[in-house]
Amino acid sequence: MRKIILILILIVFAGNAFALSEKRRLYERQTCYTASVNDGESKSFAKAYCNCVAKEFDGKYTDKQLDALVDKGYDYMINEIRPLAKKCFDKVS
Repeated sequence: MRKIILILILIVFAGNAFALSEKRRLYERQTCYTASVNDGESKSFAKAYCNCVAKEFDGKYTDKQLDALVDKGYDYMINEIRPLAKKCFDKVS
């Protein structure tokens, strides 16, 4: 689980009004997927998990808000992302 949360750190960068831009959502999903598979998760798990994470991010953050989250530092970001990651992990597991 910790590795998956760390993967999410890689998934944070760009700007829209009420949701993530399509480009950002796809980027977040693909980055998560690649990192999850590289960490030993099955492709089917990674696909479902990362789709969920991207959807959760889309529902909660704009591109600019994700950028601001990264700017606040690692610990703050992890504390903010952890509930979303756990929700998706529990849903897919």
